[in-house]
Order: sequence, then C-alpha cells, then structure tokens
Amino acid sequence: MFKFIKSLFVKWEMVYSTQDATKHFTMLGRLDNKGIKYKTKTISFGGGYGGGEGFSASYQIFVLRDTINKANEAIHHSKY
Repeated sequence: MFKFIKSLFVKWEMVYSTQDATKHFTMLGRLDNKGIKYKTKTISFGGGYGGGEGFSASYQIFVLRDTINKANEAIHHSKY
C-alpha cells in the first residue's frame, strides 16, 4: 500500500550514488549528453570547523521515474 501511495507522489528515483566527486560529475555529463533531466543531492558526513576527522560526502543523482532505464544505459554503458 505504501509503495502505491509513494508512486503517486514521488517522481524521482535515485540512479547513482558515489563518494567520488570526479565520478559524480562524469555521470552528470553522461546524463547531459543524453538529454536526461536530473537532480542531485549531497550528503556531508563529519568534518567541519575544528573537526579533525576529515571530510566525507556522498553524492546522489536522481532522475525522473520514466527515464530510469535510459539513465541507467547512459551511466553504466556509455564510453564517454
């Protein structure tokens, strides 16, 4: 039941997640090249002012649900 209700309102699905900024921007370029709309979210863990633990971030890419197959093809099977 929850899945059905969620499907009515949530139009974006996470298609890729990484902690490597270079890979993140590479994947965004692949989606751009295929004309696929996307949203991004960055989650930061630890670090900060006076922290000494260092910085860590997770980068997430979301695409519209109806383009998820095209996005997966662009991300995982593209040469560029």
